[in-house]
Amino acid sequence: MEIKDLLKDFQITKEKVSSERAEIISQFVEEINKERKDTKYKPVSGRSVAIQLSVLKTNFELYSWLSECRDYKKRNGSFSRIYYGALKKK
Repeated sequence: MEIKDLLKDFQITKEKVSSERAEIISQFVEEINKERKDTKYKPVSGRSVAIQLSVLKTNFELYSWLSECRDYKKRNGSFSRIYYGALKKK
């Protein structure tokens, strides 16, 4: 058995990203789905995240929000908690 056979199950396929905004949204999707793995929650789609993030108009605002969510994850352990909790207030 070769290494490539072992890693076959762990390959991540990325969709083609057409813009910078789409790339940022795909980072949000990846972070959220990492936490949802092996839980009762289904993975989120890029479309649902894009709709939720439509409140943020510029790419700078998206980068700032992504940074804030990642910082919260490092300090408190949950990306999704800050993402969904703070979006309810906006």
